[in-house]
Amino acid sequence: MKRPRLFEFEDLSWFPKSIRDAGTDLLRFKWELTGLYKPIVARLQDALIKTCNENVLDLGSGGGGPVVAIYEDLVRAGLNVRITLTDRFPNLEAFKYASERTNGGVAFVAEPVDATRVPPHLSGFRTLFGTLHHFRPDTVRRILHDAMVSRRPIGMFDFSAFPSPPPLLMFLLSTPPGVLMTVPFVRPFRWSRLFWAYMIPILPLFVSWDGQVSGLRLYSVRELREIVASLPSNDYAWEIGSEPFPRCITYLIAYPRTGPGTVL
Repeated sequence: MKRPRLFEFEDLSWFPKSIRDAGTDLLRFKWELTGLYKPIVARLQDALIKTCNENVLDLGSGGGGPVVAIYEDLVRAGLNVRITLTDRFPNLEAFKYASERTNGGVAFVAEPVDATRVPPHLSGFRTLFGTLHHFRPDTVRRILHDAMVSRRPIGMFDFSAFPSPPPLLMFLLSTPPGVLMTVPFVRPFRWSRLFWAYMIPILPLFVSWDGQVSGLRLYSVRELREIVASLPSNDYAWEIGSEPFPRCITYLIAYPRTGPGTVL
């Protein structure tokens, strides 16, 4: 499969941390405001019950994405769950904010974590929320293979690729005017976010660029099935599909049929 070679600033190691963190804070705000995470909760809840997991290890967490909202919905559903945030470029202020909001129900790892080589001591049901499109197909394959070698269940959730219509509100909030309108309402408050939005307006351009590029890099259900088909022979169960409009969420859920993470 051919993927656009355009880059996202968020993925560049040299990109200023304060601007990247402002962008991932905005993305978390948009997830929670739009409620587009709702289908994820039901599917994740079902997978956690099937695999007897109470611990979730979130990879590529950015600014926390929809994790707090998902955690709260899972707890309301009666699950005794704990979620740990990780990222290659940890947004520690956002991680601390998520932990405070959930009284420690959402924890975090302060050190960088590579989703393709997760340290063995970090256990739990692995998840990626709105992150999948950042990775090329060979990297997605490595993320899945690492989960398989470690005998960990994994769930990947992202927006649906064309021809599914994009979530309109999410799109509008990613435009420069949308960014400028929402920045004052994003928490935790940061002076640096206001600086990069209004004094030197790099933030609106950064978020708009990355948002448009993200839309071009989203995976279709067919592409995810092709990646899974290219993996070594395995005993994993695979659930791949998409939620219809207006949610527009594509998902891949996988878990071992035997050993740790086995389905009941």
